[in-house]
Amino acid sequence: MPRRDPDHFSKLANDLIADFRGLPNDEPRRQIKRPTQSAANIIEGIVGKYGIGQGSPEQSLRDRWAELVTPTLAAYSHVVEISKSGWLVVMVTNSVAKQELSNNRRVFLPKIKAVPGCGTIKGLTFRAG
Repeated sequence: MPRRDPDHFSKLANDLIADFRGLPNDEPRRQIKRPTQSAANIIEGIVGKYGIGQGSPEQSLRDRWAELVTPTLAAYSHVVEISKSGWLVVMVTNSVAKQELSNNRRVFLPKIKAVPGCGTIKGLTFRAG
């Protein structure tokens, strides 16, 4: 049986008291009242759950993109995301740069996998845009 404060009645008791006193019971029947939590605890949980303020593998790739591929190719491309299936999605603005990146993907992939947190990347996907 769940622990309750001594000042609170069960839902059934509250319903009976409200009926006896002739007062309407405005609470929904299936409502579950939970204890109030502090904002600090809630924010701390959200920060941990979504990794806010922590470095991501995508961000480390964005920071080092010009080192991993040539600076010229880096000017025409940028890292978008690492897909759930493990592919690195790169947006490329120039078709010539896209072709050059595609031709040299076997050279770039080991460098990309050497970046901390990026060892599980399976391959590269290039999108025009």
